[in-house]
Amino acid sequence: MNWGKMKTLFIYLFVALNAVLLTFYIYTVQKNKTEIVQEKEIIERSMKNDNITVEENATKRDNLGYVNVTISDLKDIRKEDSGLKYEVENVDKTSTLKVSSENAITNVNKGSYRAELDSFLLEKMKLSANYIFSSYNSSKNEVIFEQQIDSFRVFSNKNARIVFSVESNGDIKNFTLTSVSNIRKDKNEALVPSSQAINRLYHEDLIPKNCRVRTTLGYYTYISQTENQVLIPTWNVEISDKDGQISNYYVDAINLNVLNRKGHNS
Repeated sequence: MNWGKMKTLFIYLFVALNAVLLTFYIYTVQKNKTEIVQEKEIIERSMKNDNITVEENATKRDNLGYVNVTISDLKDIRKEDSGLKYEVENVDKTSTLKVSSENAITNVNKGSYRAELDSFLLEKMKLSANYIFSSYNSSKNEVIFEQQIDSFRVFSNKNARIVFSVESNGDIKNFTLTSVSNIRKDKNEALVPSSQAINRLYHEDLIPKNCRVRTTLGYYTYISQTENQVLIPTWNVEISDKDGQISNYYVDAINLNVLNRKGHNS
């Protein structure tokens, strides 16, 4: 037996097999890409037929990582300010700052009430954490501001928000504040585009006909412990139906998992 020829033959067979496998791999990848594009086009056509309008998302970020945070004990909040009364309530290692003002901070009937609340937090409270307007719920008489981490909101987290109470005449004199701190960031990971989050919800029949949809990138609670939390990059998909009702779904922006299947009403 000529082992030299056998060795050469095996080399040729190995090269040929690898070429076949590579061709099959390229074909499979292209086929999957084509199927994904086709599925996307089918869903988009179907959504258009259902009169679903999707607002363009302005977020350009394509990578973000998990964030580990600690629930603040608020012990460093200064409690001396003319016209303001402070009280820190501690329950199960969770601290809530309660603040009341002698005079109205603003009135929700004013067109500038959001700007006045922003100014109050910036100039009067001088907080180390940043908060941004989230919603005004007239049925609950609450104005919600949510904490931000690097300009990204922490969605629907009772430990990272300010809740302003609205009185019957529209005045705001009281609010509660919670906060997370000691922020530790994991390595960035690739994010799925907002369109895939919308398509996922539509595919699961969570988006009704005749509605408007818009998305915002932020963080949502992935793991919650007594003092610490893990936050995951998340697409907040806000759905406004034909009756004006607003529902919010939170979709994991890394793995495309729906994090709250019942939705959250604003």
